Amino acid sequence: MPQRNASKTYESLYHYAFALSRQIPWLADADGKVVEVGPGWSEWIGQPPEALTGNGWVKLVHPDDLPRLVEARRESLTAGTPYQCEYRIRMADGSYRWCRSSSAARRDETGAIAFWYGTTEDIHDRKEAELALQGHAHVLEMVAAGQPIGEILSALCRLAEVQLPGARCSVLLYDAETALLRHGAAPGLPPAYNAAIDGLEVGPNKGSCGTAVYLRTSIIVSDIASDPLWDDWRDLALSYGLQACWSKPILSRSGEVLGTFGFYYGEPRAPTGSEMERMEAVLHLAALAIERQRTDVALRESEEHHRHSVELNPQISWTADPQGNVLDISSRWHDLTGMDPREALGSGWSRALHPEDAPTSLSRWSQAVKAGEGLDMDYRLRMVDGTHRWFRSRAAPRRSENGAIIRWYGAVEDIHDRKLTEETLRWAAHHDDLTGLANRRLFRERLQQALDAASGSPRATGLLVMDLDHLKQINDRFGHDAGDDLLKEFAQRLRHAVRPGDTVARLGGDEFAVLLPEIAGEWDVAAMAHAILTRMQEPLKRSGKLLDCRTSIGGAITTGFAMSPEELQKQADLALYRSKTSGRGSFRMFVATMREESQRTTSALEVAARAVASDWIVPFYQPKVTLATGALAGFEALLRWHHPRNGIQSPETIAPAFNDTELGTAIGERMRSCILKDVRAWLDAGLAFGRIAINASAAEFRRDNYAERVLEDLRWMNVPAHCLEVEVTESVFLGSGAEYVERALRTLCTEGVTIALDDFGTGYASLSHLKRYPVDAIKIDRTFVAGLETDADDAAIVRALLNLGRNLGIEVVAEGVENAFQATLLQRMSCDLVQGYHFGRPMPAGDVPALITSWTGV
Repeated sequence: MPQRNASKTYESLYHYAFALSRQIPWLADADGKVVEVGPGWSEWIGQPPEALTGNGWVKLVHPDDLPRLVEARRESLTAGTPYQCEYRIRMADGSYRWCRSSSAARRDETGAIAFWYGTTEDIHDRKEAELALQGHAHVLEMVAAGQPIGEILSALCRLAEVQLPGARCSVLLYDAETALLRHGAAPGLPPAYNAAIDGLEVGPNKGSCGTAVYLRTSIIVSDIASDPLWDDWRDLALSYGLQACWSKPILSRSGEVLGTFGFYYGEPRAPTGSEMERMEAVLHLAALAIERQRTDVALRESEEHHRHSVELNPQISWTADPQGNVLDISSRWHDLTGMDPREALGSGWSRALHPEDAPTSLSRWSQAVKAGEGLDMDYRLRMVDGTHRWFRSRAAPRRSENGAIIRWYGAVEDIHDRKLTEETLRWAAHHDDLTGLANRRLFRERLQQALDAASGSPRATGLLVMDLDHLKQINDRFGHDAGDDLLKEFAQRLRHAVRPGDTVARLGGDEFAVLLPEIAGEWDVAAMAHAILTRMQEPLKRSGKLLDCRTSIGGAITTGFAMSPEELQKQADLALYRSKTSGRGSFRMFVATMREESQRTTSALEVAARAVASDWIVPFYQPKVTLATGALAGFEALLRWHHPRNGIQSPETIAPAFNDTELGTAIGERMRSCILKDVRAWLDAGLAFGRIAINASAAEFRRDNYAERVLEDLRWMNVPAHCLEVEVTESVFLGSGAEYVERALRTLCTEGVTIALDDFGTGYASLSHLKRYPVDAIKIDRTFVAGLETDADDAAIVRALLNLGRNLGIEVVAEGVENAFQATLLQRMSCDLVQGYHFGRPMPAGDVPALITSWTGV
């Protein structure tokens, strides 16, 4: 019974969170059976809530993911520990989307599990991109390893089918000698169908694939049943349930047709723009794989031809004496290198070696001669036109009857095209395609190497992590092409900022890193960070627009103890978080207290989430007074929260929540709901309360709908807009979502809501904000008011701000007035409004009516 009561209690506590959270919350009993789900579940998957309770949700999990999810929940239920799992869940239309579920146990006073609470989040887009990158990397690794072309193309078809749900893919290889298309791979199509189209002719009206090769362009057949291109193959395709076929020709780097990539569907349809992009990506991989395979086949055929004709009779043949001095060389040497064959005798041939290859090549040749063993090596030779090409050099000794070497015979053959293909594949597997920087895989390898080298060394390894402060806004406003240009420019500036030997990487999205090996200490890390910040100050000019390149940077450095890559990167990430929260476009170095502060922040966020879910958020009201008359002008609503044991708490105890988009928005909405309910009650009671000021946090502006939500709440509560004032601090103009602020404030102002600029005079751009935004009032920060009596500078600043307000026709409010002397000074300066403990402390809503009715002026 206690367990059941506890469960009911917590169900009610978290019910409000269900309605607020963007993530989809749910509750389960002590046995793990779901008892309640948030409303977002039904909106997301299209199933009624009752279909998900108990173990009903299990029926919607993808069969391939269910065992892993069940095992994770079983371990969590057994141990009573939190769990997190990623899996696919079926939508109402039969499709699947990736999601991530997290859950933790809530225990009662006896320590027994009372219930489980958790959230489920849609991660489909991120997971699809992650799986696509992994799939591309896997195929590139298969190609680089020289695996059979059939296996590579089958893997590529399966990858395409994952990226294009519903598609069944086929690769046909073009035989130039017969002008026919031959089966390459089609793991998702019936074998009988594959056999039937093996040997497909190329020409007009030869289905999607034959026509695509003939016209050397994409052929999109959205309805096989009615398209004349499929007249000869329609009955076959329809008999296997194939109703649409999109085909793209696979072309080599030189434009030669290699084959086709076909995408079949079981219903008539045409591709979307996104699907066309995904098809192009797999098409590029197919071209690389087929071109590499043909190069290898050509090389093997060439080698076999040489073996069956004249042994070691390649493009350039040569002989050498037992000591390795060249005795003669074919005339082809002169044709390629421009060097007289006589100049190549002895060791003269080495003058044609590429300077980077000469030391290693000559050393290996010398070792082979001394050991009397055959040689097989690659190097570059300078051609007659001054360029360099890759060649493969092989040599074998001829021995006398007693085993002594009497001659060396060798051959050099051109492998330049194969080498370029191999280098392209190796590069693609370790670099970011957009920026050309090292990717996450190469960066982790370099980081591990640097940490291994630094172990036991007096030198240290530094790490900088950073992200672009405004990439999302640029993508939203100008499109992803502009965002890509910004990423490439950012990468280029990073390259120019670092030292030779440093590694610059794009870890994903807008996240970059710089690895600094062999440094003396923290000063080197800080110097590099500030050099990068300086380079990013200038915006990128693009099509008449200025794109902000500024970045926030976090830094970390190895200590005298061995560190793992994960630990060093975690430290840098914590420093980056501090940099972003303390003002974007800055650098912070990791210090040990950041880890503790991170833990405190996490704790504060948990408390804030519970305060929202438990309905502990309450507004307190502090009066604002017209100084000239002593009349009550209004109130500022200040956030407080009521702890069930510790009573009323200040907002500082949950301050980190104001920077969290979800929690900050939830707190703001809860405050606004309470305030408007109080205002409606005072209006009904006929109380003259003036204007009520509410504070809007930066988190509330990170979505472009703040003004609409405020106005909707006013209409819902039937509160006139002129009763409300919105106070904003400079932080809302500088952080994420700043691009939405101006529209929101102008919308509110147009509807009659007044706008106040809080803490005026403490920021860097306060005056420019007065010009740009519709400001009705400015509030002089309490730090200036506190110094009125003793600090002439503070008094001068207050006087200047009051004059500024009068000249601009803007109301001025002085905050933090604590005594009569401060009030007298402000009155002499003709200050409009004041608030502070001298006029009234913040009070609960229940005390406001009595204050209003008894107010006689001050």
